Amino acid sequence: MTESHPEGSRGPRRLRYLIDIIVLLAVTFLLDAALGAFVQVPIDLEKGFVLDAIVLLVGVGCGLVLLRGERLTDIGLKRPANWMRTFAIGIGFAAIVFIAIYLSEKAGFRRDLGKFKDVHGNPELAFVAVLYALIGAGFYEEFTFRGFLMQGLAMLFGGSRTAWIGACVLQGALFGAAHAYQNSLGIAITGTLGILMGLLVLGSGRNLWAVIIGHGLFDASRFVLFYFHGPPT
Repeated sequence: MTESHPEGSRGPRRLRYLIDIIVLLAVTFLLDAALGAFVQVPIDLEKGFVLDAIVLLVGVGCGLVLLRGERLTDIGLKRPANWMRTFAIGIGFAAIVFIAIYLSEKAGFRRDLGKFKDVHGNPELAFVAVLYALIGAGFYEEFTFRGFLMQGLAMLFGGSRTAWIGACVLQGALFGAAHAYQNSLGIAITGTLGILMGLLVLGSGRNLWAVIIGHGLFDASRFVLFYFHGPPT
């Protein structure tokens, strides 16, 4: 799990990764603040703003990667050696997490998912929510957290095996914090899932596609469940 770019361990190069992380986070927070005046993220997608924002943020992230002389393959957007195996891993991951979360909710461990209540019985909103899950959660969040952020943190820490493990844990913690609206249990659950998905990326040769597929399918299946039964209360 060592980085293919030896210059990643040099001081100036590390600084570039730090600057890029700060830039993407700043753009994300500014855009989130702007969107907050118009749309209730992530459900009120019918205005079109959220998907447009996702495209913009992915574009900014890609631009930062290319401007520092790297390729998108360096952050995990590369062709898997075996697409069938990748799909199988992604589907299996989604199924295992879905069952685990469903059973934990039945046992009384419930996050605050009230902001998704309007999906219940609303086929149009459910369709848009599933679309968001596949694009926003599946692709955008994996690109950002397990791709751009994890690789940037690992290079900032020196690019060693230990640096990659530390980056995996840190991005998972940030991923959990990004879901603070789900209450403290939600932070713990999503943070843990973020670390597990990071480990899956590392175990896949730093390839994002298995977690893109798994994350997207898990969130999409949850919205289908919310359509029929509503979020757990």
